[in-house]
Amino acid sequence: MYGDTIADQKLLKYDHLSMMDRLVLFLAEYLGTAILVFLGCAGCVKYREGSGPGSLEVAFAFGFAIIIAVQTVGHISGAHINPVITLAALIMGVTPLIQVPLYLGGQFLGSLTGYGLLKTLVPQEYIKRSQDNVSLCSPEPNPKLQDAQIVFMEFLLTFFLVLIVCSAWDNRNSTKLDSLAIKLGLAVAGLALVGGGFTGAHLNPARTFGPVLINGDWGYHWVYWVGPLPGSIAGSLFYRIIFQKPLKETEEKSDGKITPSTNA
Repeated sequence: MYGDTIADQKLLKYDHLSMMDRLVLFLAEYLGTAILVFLGCAGCVKYREGSGPGSLEVAFAFGFAIIIAVQTVGHISGAHINPVITLAALIMGVTPLIQVPLYLGGQFLGSLTGYGLLKTLVPQEYIKRSQDNVSLCSPEPNPKLQDAQIVFMEFLLTFFLVLIVCSAWDNRNSTKLDSLAIKLGLAVAGLALVGGGFTGAHLNPARTFGPVLINGDWGYHWVYWVGPLPGSIAGSLFYRIIFQKPLKETEEKSDGKITPSTNA
C-alpha cells in the first residue's frame, strides 16, 4: 500500500531477490495483516452492556490499525496487507508477478493469526453474538440490501481505495508521501464510515477470510471477493489508462525539461 512509486518499476521488472529477501517480504505482509485484523477486530468487541462500539469507533479502529501496520512494515514490503492492493500493484507494474504468491500467502496467514490470537484472548461470549448468530468481524451486510447492492457497494469502495493507493505510487506524487501511513489510515476510516452501515466495508478478502474460516460464518463470504477484486481491477486500470503518464515523461518533468500543467 505504501511501497514504490511508478518510477521504481524499472527496479521491479526483474526480481533478483534472495531467498532471505523473499522470507522477509512474506513475514512483513504476515505481520502487517495480523496487526490489521487483530487491532481492527479488537476495536469491534462489545465488552460491556449496551450497543457496543458505534460505526465511528469501528471505522477509526481499522483506520488506526492501518496506520500502525503501514508504519511498521511499509518500508519493508510496501504494506499491501490486502489482496486487492497486491492485484492493483501487479496491474500498475509496481510488483512483479513472481512476488504475488508471497504477498498473498502472508496476508491470508496473517489474517488467520491475528483473528486466532484475538479469539484466544477474548471471552467466547464477546465473539459469538447470540442476537444475530454472526461472530465478531464476520460478514454481516445490511439485511435490507439485495446481494447485488452489497456487491456493488464493495466494488465502489474498493475502487476508491485503489485510486488512493495508485496515486501514492505515482512518480508525480513522490514528494508528497510524508505521513503517508496517517493519510492511508484516515482514508480507510473514511471509507469505512461511508460503507460500514451497508456492507461492513471490508474491502479486503484477507481481512474477511480469517474470521470466516475460524468461525465458520460462510454465508456472505463470497460477496467480499466478488465485489473487491473487480473493484481493484477497475480502479487500477482506470488510473493506469487515464491518469498515469509514461515513465520517461514523468522523469523529464522532474528534471525540469517539461513544464507540468496545473492539472498534472
